[in-house]
Amino acid sequence: MIESEHATQRSDERYNLKINTLNGLLKGAGGQLVNPFLGIDAIRLGAPNLFLGIISSIPYMAGGLAALLSPWLVHRKNLHQTTVWLFLVARLSILLFAWINWDSHLHHAALWLMLAIVWSNLPGALATLSWQAMTTKLFSPDMRSTAVMWRQWGMSGIGVVVVLLAGWAIDNNPGTKSYVALYVLGALMGIAEVAVYRRFRPSPEPLDIPETTWRTALPELWRSLSLRRFIIASVVFYYGWLMLWPASLRYQVSVDHATNGWMAIYTAVNAIFTLMALPLWRRLNRRVATANLLPWASVLMSLTPAIYLFHPSLPAIILANVTGGIAGAGFNLLINVRLMEVVPDKLRTMAVGLNTVATGIMGGIGALSAVAFIHWGSLMTAFLISTVVRVIGGALFLWATGHLSPSWPLSSPSASL
Repeated sequence: MIESEHATQRSDERYNLKINTLNGLLKGAGGQLVNPFLGIDAIRLGAPNLFLGIISSIPYMAGGLAALLSPWLVHRKNLHQTTVWLFLVARLSILLFAWINWDSHLHHAALWLMLAIVWSNLPGALATLSWQAMTTKLFSPDMRSTAVMWRQWGMSGIGVVVVLLAGWAIDNNPGTKSYVALYVLGALMGIAEVAVYRRFRPSPEPLDIPETTWRTALPELWRSLSLRRFIIASVVFYYGWLMLWPASLRYQVSVDHATNGWMAIYTAVNAIFTLMALPLWRRLNRRVATANLLPWASVLMSLTPAIYLFHPSLPAIILANVTGGIAGAGFNLLINVRLMEVVPDKLRTMAVGLNTVATGIMGGIGALSAVAFIHWGSLMTAFLISTVVRVIGGALFLWATGHLSPSWPLSSPSASL
């Protein structure tokens, strides 16, 4: 009987692996029909810098809000069905983008597009959070990394092809209707993604996540010196990271006059170099401890905003996406690995949630700060500050390891950050 149950679980896991890959392919295709073109569409509709800051910040702000709600969300009885509905609402919201572009008489179209983007990100962030919790019911620990790898490779691979085709299609059929067609097709891809997601076979066993609240968890999390230092380094780096996004978008479109085709090329180049660099970072991580490697990846990411200080042309901006793809592959891999090393085991979910809240809020503030720096200074001011803050963030990740701590003893573990 036990052997039969084990065989069924392994069969379900292999099935879930196939569904996970197919779901990722549809997610990658649908996302690259929409996300790379929202910024240039907003500028075309007359969006000021403030709107670009909000558009850049809202995915992280929404992620932070979702993390605050994590104690309520991950303990729902039917988490699978909840995730299905959240994903469906998020994907159907893409049709709002199409409607705004379709209605040529709509006043303040850029404002409505920004509000629609904000709205779509809220259920999307909650769905992503519940999806992450769901993976523990879909895959065993030894299968989880394989499932994530195949899903990520599928999303990135098909995403490169789709975004290049989409950019070419818009540039060869300029006008509002091209955006409408892409957004509608993206929504249809999203609906297909949700339909595939429904076919997962989650384990009937309840999630092994201890129930707790922020009130009881925060004091204990704060007493963890390694976690506290890591979060401080993370929030500084994320502030400088997201500061680049609205500034670079404004520079590409308003200064260098990038077309949708160029935006597609930038997205594709970033994705290609991310895929190429990821296995190299993994191999390097086997030889060098994550705590020692993460600061270097962080500092390498300062090259991207630094390139904009030299007033690059449209072709030269490709170099910024090369450095961003290579360094970003390492940073995204190492930041998650290092986070798992510093979180307390018994409060793992709450610790990850706290980091998500902190970095989401600070990253969003960074994107909005770029708007202020552009207004009071210039685009170059935002690029310079982003570069400097990223370098400081890398140094703080080194400090978080304890290598830069004073050699004398402290009075208590909580006496130092």
